[in-house]
Amino acid sequence: MPAGAISLLLPLAPAHAVPSFARQLGVSCAACHTAFPQLTPFGRQFKLLGYTMQNEPEVKADNGKRLDIDRWAPISLMVMVSDSLPQHPGPGVDASQVEFPNQLSFFYAGAITNHVGTFLQYTAGDGGSFGLDNTDVRYANQTMLGNTSVIYGIDLNNNPTVQDVWNSTPAWQFPYFTPGDTFTTAGGAAMPATVVEGALAQSVVGLTAYGFFDNTYYAEAGVYHGMNNPSTDTPANGGQLIKGMAPYWRLAYTGQSGNNNWEVGTLGLIADVPVDGPTGPTDKFTDIGFDGQYQWLAGKNTLTVHGAYYHEQQKLNGTNALTGSSYGSQHLDTYNVSATYYYNRMYGATLAYLGASSSANAVDQGALGGPAGGTSLNPNIPTTYAPSDKGAAAYIAQLDYMPWYNMQFNLQYMAFNKVNGTTTDASYNNYVMLGMWYAY
Repeated sequence: MPAGAISLLLPLAPAHAVPSFARQLGVSCAACHTAFPQLTPFGRQFKLLGYTMQNEPEVKADNGKRLDIDRWAPISLMVMVSDSLPQHPGPGVDASQVEFPNQLSFFYAGAITNHVGTFLQYTAGDGGSFGLDNTDVRYANQTMLGNTSVIYGIDLNNNPTVQDVWNSTPAWQFPYFTPGDTFTTAGGAAMPATVVEGALAQSVVGLTAYGFFDNTYYAEAGVYHGMNNPSTDTPANGGQLIKGMAPYWRLAYTGQSGNNNWEVGTLGLIADVPVDGPTGPTDKFTDIGFDGQYQWLAGKNTLTVHGAYYHEQQKLNGTNALTGSSYGSQHLDTYNVSATYYYNRMYGATLAYLGASSSANAVDQGALGGPAGGTSLNPNIPTTYAPSDKGAAAYIAQLDYMPWYNMQFNLQYMAFNKVNGTTTDASYNNYVMLGMWYAY
């Protein structure tokens, strides 16, 4: 297998736990997180209310003048450092690949007014360049409809599901910390991904409206649009742009009993992807996902279980028009299951299983394998095809140590047991990663 870069589901590792929120609330990070970035029920409430809850004093103007600002700047810093060791580094590849930083992020995160708040991330990856990362700006309020309590709001973001409050959705699901973009193994594979699993991150802008009723039923709907016009120089996967409006929806049911809380839900996205410039033909991707989360919170001991399944239906009309082929309807299915236990909010362990399967000519929005059969169907089409209908699968085992609530040390092992539809040479993609994650 040729050497290649490994990238797991998202172009950058997610970040959500920022100390500026803790400073705003005047509470420990543990109030909102079991272990960052996983949210507690209080943390989910804080996010749904637009990051606006606070206990710190504000600067008020005299004589009714218009001034209402915090006494502190809602600024935070996060740095991730990693040392990744591929099980099979391959010829000319370092056996120990240190990334310092793996990721460096600055945040403006907190209340802007009583009803408007933001989570704005500006990130430098291991390539060194800075750019706008996950952004979530929302207006939120609450009211009563008869005997029903309602939290409602409007959300502006640049990554589908970044606005979500459950870690079973793509923007926040495990793994939270992976090797960076420059990491290389002898196999060079990664898990396949659907459009909603990060392919649009930071290349679209979305406006959605949401409501949370009686702390039980959640509903959200809106649309996404590309932030600039696609061209033949822009790949159709890994940061692609879309044509026109892409509708998005989310429904969830959540409950709580004693130390236990849970959620089951569904979400969806429909996107038209240009395959030959902004005025050219398009392929249509319809993603439907189902997810669930269970938490047991017993003081400083916690257990969190996540599960998600995504089915993507692909109508490759644009590809057919350019190639003269007839691929018909294709599909790509992915799943992600993880369980995390923390003892004393200090020692953690996670086990996860990731996988995917597809029809023979399905488009892969991740980075698995390359074009079908090893050759491009048409060199003018900037897209990647899944190699078979047998997909890929991998296990992840991770140990965490949190000496402080804003610092984690990670030991992660990822083992592929299937790549390109076969177990042959799948282990050429395995790695061990040592990581440090610090936020201030």
